Amino acid sequence: MNQRFCSLIILGPSAPNAFKFHVSRRAIIILGLAFVISFVTVASFGYVFNQKASAFDRSHVKDDNLALKLEAKEVNDRIKTLDAKLAELEDASKRLEQLVAE
Repeated sequence: MNQRFCSLIILGPSAPNAFKFHVSRRAIIILGLAFVISFVTVASFGYVFNQKASAFDRSHVKDDNLALKLEAKEVNDRIKTLDAKLAELEDASKRLEQLVAE
């Protein structure tokens, strides 16, 4: 028979019976080892999958940055084109005002 290492007795305020719980040293060691193994397993999974996700996120962010830089360059080119057209229209407007004034 296993030696009792720990005994827990629970008595309710109005309960007629007591709940007795006995734990052996072997059971505590098994529970401790199970906790350590599960903790190490979960921590290693978190570390491995976090690195893979980070590499994926970095490449995704890199692609997004490149796309945004290209889009910004296109927008700047369009703005320059529109500025040139606006300058042409302002010159044409001034010429028309001069022609109407004469």
